[in-house]
Amino acid sequence: MAQFAGVVSVVIFAGVCALAWQLAPQGARGQWRPIVILGLVALSYLSLTPAFEAVFAPIRVNTAYLVSSLCAVTAIVLTMLYWRNYLSADPPTRQRVLAARAVYGSVGVILILLFMTSPQRPHGVGFAREFAGNPRMQLYWAIQALVVIHAMSTLAGVAARASVRERHWRRILLTVLACASVLLVGYETWVLVVVGLWPAMPPLWAQRLTNSLQVAVSVLLAIGTTGPVVLGTFRSARLARSYIERLAPLHRWLTQRYPQVRFRSRVSRRAETRVTDMLIEISDALRLLQRDAPALAACYRLDHESIRAAARDSPRHVAYELTAAKLFEAENLFGPERKPRGRVAGLRRIRSGRGGS
Repeated sequence: MAQFAGVVSVVIFAGVCALAWQLAPQGARGQWRPIVILGLVALSYLSLTPAFEAVFAPIRVNTAYLVSSLCAVTAIVLTMLYWRNYLSADPPTRQRVLAARAVYGSVGVILILLFMTSPQRPHGVGFAREFAGNPRMQLYWAIQALVVIHAMSTLAGVAARASVRERHWRRILLTVLACASVLLVGYETWVLVVVGLWPAMPPLWAQRLTNSLQVAVSVLLAIGTTGPVVLGTFRSARLARSYIERLAPLHRWLTQRYPQVRFRSRVSRRAETRVTDMLIEISDALRLLQRDAPALAACYRLDHESIRAAARDSPRHVAYELTAAKLFEAENLFGPERKPRGRVAGLRRIRSGRGGS
């Protein structure tokens, strides 16, 4: 199980890196809480490896197992609080959130006290398997199981209710989240059964069932947390490259006319950062064009009224710049093999001094 825990921790840590990679392009919308939650989950598995066990061994026997357990429970509670506030149609009040944090924090202190006052044997045997003559560890696992059951039941209910009003792909994601929560509830319920019925040592079939549930929960957790994050990273990069291709003609033309809108001396190699820069520079240049040369802006269909009408008053900021780029491309201003038409051709003749009476 130690090697399996190490592999799971590496997979989840890849999700942590992917989330951290996406934090910069998100700007003010970026949140550290999902990164912290995934980091705690990765640490909970990493703590079960022999190297981590050796690091914590001088403190007390099985301290690494305690760290792993506390990291997992903290991640579960933070996940529940985060998604309940994010998905619920009626988010809890600040007082309820503070009260929940105080209760869960008190439970964490109780778990630490139960561990420190319980006799332990090396390699996790006394911590995770044999509870005969050790009622404090029985109480430890019972309290932890009840906390996880409460948190995951709440999360499963919130995710199930939210999936009804979401689109197809988000409905799938929320369904996976609800199923993972239900599976974890089932596992912790089984932990209560083991602790209550077999305090000395569960039979072999019960041990195998426990290990199977642990593997199933770990695999689902690793795939469910890392998969969407990594796929989202690739999707974000692909979408950014698509935006760059659509914005490039208008961006090049505007920045040649208003080079002062550039706020970076070097073009970023990262697609997400580059498209953000392009959107900001196009927005600034469009304001200057509409203010300084309204006739030219109207001729190129880059005036505010034309863009808003074509964008259908979309509230999305990026829709304004993308619509302007689409209108600009439709005017065929670039491409020397095409001849200018209509009022654009007339404006060019006027600007070149070849206009006639």
